[in-house]
Amino acid sequence: MKEFSKDKDKIAIIGMGYVGLPLSLLLARNYSVIGFDVDASRIEKMQEGTATISEPGVSELMNDTEVKQNITYSSNPDDLKNAKVKIVTVGTPYESKIDYIDYSQIYGALEIISGKINRGDIIILKSTVPPGTTNGIVKDKLENLGFQVPEDIGLSFSPERIVEGQAVNDFKSLPKIIGASDPETLNTCSEIIGSLGGKVIKVSSIETAEMIKMVDNYSRFVFLGLTNEFALISEKVGVDVLELINAAKDNYPRNSGLLLPGPGVGGSCLNKDPYILRAHMKKNGLTLKMVECATYVNSNMPYHVCELVERYAVNRKNLTILGVAFKGDTNDTRFTPAYQIYNYLNDKGFKITLSDPYVSDSKFHIEKNEFAALRNSDIMLILTDHRQYKGMELKMLTDIMNKNALIIDTRGLIHRNEAIKYGFEYHGLGRL
Repeated sequence: MKEFSKDKDKIAIIGMGYVGLPLSLLLARNYSVIGFDVDASRIEKMQEGTATISEPGVSELMNDTEVKQNITYSSNPDDLKNAKVKIVTVGTPYESKIDYIDYSQIYGALEIISGKINRGDIIILKSTVPPGTTNGIVKDKLENLGFQVPEDIGLSFSPERIVEGQAVNDFKSLPKIIGASDPETLNTCSEIIGSLGGKVIKVSSIETAEMIKMVDNYSRFVFLGLTNEFALISEKVGVDVLELINAAKDNYPRNSGLLLPGPGVGGSCLNKDPYILRAHMKKNGLTLKMVECATYVNSNMPYHVCELVERYAVNRKNLTILGVAFKGDTNDTRFTPAYQIYNYLNDKGFKITLSDPYVSDSKFHIEKNEFAALRNSDIMLILTDHRQYKGMELKMLTDIMNKNALIIDTRGLIHRNEAIKYGFEYHGLGRL
């Protein structure tokens, strides 16, 4: 039987990263949870009550009395024997140079749990994968171990849909997609995953659930390409892209998918998931054209930002970059366009100071305080939408930055009229 008893059964989450850790903590409000990771040093920190990711709300959950009573952290695979439900949240990297989907972490997780599975257990995959993976790689492994799906083992896929920087709230509120091998498993997984909060959407197959995750990030990537192209168009025709997008979306649901432009596409998901689907479909004889078009636009945005700096610098060489993280209010620099922009402008002879309140990097000196970083600067280039940059006190900057300083705002955080009022030259991405 694949029924789950809240009082006696345990849930194990394999992989304590950006998805696994907040998921474990939130499930521990209602269930007995084992948070597992192969990184013993990471587990040791969590056992001490230290969050190993920078995510709002995680530290508070780790120190919540009820959560602490219900969760244990382990790097010992033997502890997984006690878990009736095993949720896999490891990564699926994409190797762009060879157009290759790397399933090694999934294989590794399956190898770890392979000797710790009992009949009646449920395996839930939350890793981002193309359709057919769960009923391929995972099911094949279980059947090679002598188990039949769904007779012996319940199998499910439930995609993570969170956004970094708001994972805790997203887990609590966003709709939960669940596909499963059989009705009994579907109901049990719906009860467990549904306990997080938000609407539960049961779909007809595991492949449908896998594909929904692909749709989430593929469409977002394409929408970003579209919006970034609107920014380029706006510069040419002399309109403000932010006014354009906000007005186009206002009470008009057909434009609700429009996003805001930016200096490039950062983060793991959007630099991986569309290409995972493309690589998978290529093997199935289908070429995805939309991802190619969006890639062309999105990958050129960092260079377009550099062009704006060169165009308007006019003998101004002391440049301060505000924001190194790819996303506001996080310390995540995966695929950040900031380093790409830094390297290009550094080669062009600009004297650059990097500033970010959240990021540390052994390769670069990064000034935490933006006002210290802007002292004697000619140019302020905003690349990340950290909240503390929004509505920055420009009057204070007049005493810090050099006269006739230039502001290039790629995130729409500074009011143009306010900047001009205090004597700054202002240009924005798509806002010329």
